[in-house]
Amino acid sequence: MAFKFLASGKSDKGRVRSSNQDSGYAGNNLFIVADGMGGHAGGDIASALATQRVAKIDDVYPSKVKAVNALSAEMAEANKQLVDTVDSFGYLDGMGTTMDALLFSGNTASIVHIGDSRVYWLRDGVMSQVTKDHTFVQKLIDAGRITPEEALVHPRRNVLMKVLGDSQQEPEFDVHHIEIQPGDRFLLCSDGLCGVVPEPILEENMKVTSLDEATDLLVAEAKEYGAPDNVTVILVEVRESNDNLASQNITWLGSAANEVVISQSGSNKFLQIFSRISFWEAFRKREQFLSENDPGFAKALDEFDGKVRSWKLRGLILFAIIAAIAGASIYGIYSYTQTRFYLGVENGKIAIYQGIKESFAGFGFSKLYEESTIDVITLPDFQQDLLDRTISADSLEDAREKLQQIIESVGNG
Repeated sequence: MAFKFLASGKSDKGRVRSSNQDSGYAGNNLFIVADGMGGHAGGDIASALATQRVAKIDDVYPSKVKAVNALSAEMAEANKQLVDTVDSFGYLDGMGTTMDALLFSGNTASIVHIGDSRVYWLRDGVMSQVTKDHTFVQKLIDAGRITPEEALVHPRRNVLMKVLGDSQQEPEFDVHHIEIQPGDRFLLCSDGLCGVVPEPILEENMKVTSLDEATDLLVAEAKEYGAPDNVTVILVEVRESNDNLASQNITWLGSAANEVVISQSGSNKFLQIFSRISFWEAFRKREQFLSENDPGFAKALDEFDGKVRSWKLRGLILFAIIAAIAGASIYGIYSYTQTRFYLGVENGKIAIYQGIKESFAGFGFSKLYEESTIDVITLPDFQQDLLDRTISADSLEDAREKLQQIIESVGNG
């Protein structure tokens, strides 16, 4: 079966950032989302250069093997280009970019992934996450040290383990193949969307009939959740080739829609994109890169383990303090109840109880103190009723006096 691919894409700088350092490309068979890192050091340049380079291989491939080989090779070349660019323009040191690239060949969708942008797949109304984040917190999740919910608020949630442009070594990519069928949808997005919007909401909006409306809604959802980062979304739908569809227009998104140029300032040359970055952008918290081979990675893990031990110790101390306070409070309450007495019924006779009749969670606060020889049935109805509801006393002496009064009233009767 031959297929066509209908796509819609949108990129937004969000509510916090003053510039858009995401890039995207929606072509004929190739779709890309890249999230630049480096802040003022060139995140926009990194994502634009990498996306513009990889987009050149948008073509028809006879097999998924050839498609992935071409895509992986070009992404590796993009990595080399970024490294060479930093060598030429030292002020860009520290720049890099994530990338998710989706390339269709025959009846297969091939995905090559690096970083923490994501690809989701929707089939028959059910959404699945295809890619796994290359982040420090994902390492902790995989090791069972934290939960996905804890990762959302972890102080190192922005630390990336793999990106394009981080080193001259050959980058390591994750590769996924999915056999496609008409009606399948793929969502490529930067973490400005998947990092803030819950997945059930992503799934709900992926089902919206109109792709343009769906992408608009997804970006709007990110803004509804604060949009602390740039948001880039590409939604692709698989159709049969005989569907009456207009030709897919190639779309460039974010920084990739601008030209990267060399400008001269005195004797210095600068690489820049026409979209200006404000002075304050340099001070905003951005993603950081940390290689697994970097000594800093082991140090970060040791720091995390140390914090976990500290958290656990503080938690145990806090639990012990709360338990001690609760225990002392319960003991104090119980001790007070044992200074109280009341008259009740035991084995059909009037009895004196120490404590109070009330109980809590099945735990009683009274016990039989002594049983009299007076049968309750010999008492007037109103006295039987009083004993059923208990007659309280301030002390043992008071309880015995009240018992004596009842005995005398029976004798006089």
